[in-house]
Amino acid sequence: MQNPSEPTAEQKRHAVLAQRSRAYRLESDPLRLEAEYDAVIAGTDPDYTAWLAKVAEIKVRYPLPNH
Repeated sequence: MQNPSEPTAEQKRHAVLAQRSRAYRLESDPLRLEAEYDAVIAGTDPDYTAWLAKVAEIKVRYPLPNH
């Protein structure tokens, strides 16, 4: 039986997704936008290396809970 004061699995998942969303918005999205802007200006394909690394870091920092 679950303790009523403890968050449910769905609530925990929602909280982690909210944390990820905030981190993406503040940390990784600017890196993606900069890569795309720089590529447009240079007439090249975007280098998403920094963005991909940041997204991976965020996923590790905020892992989805196991059921």
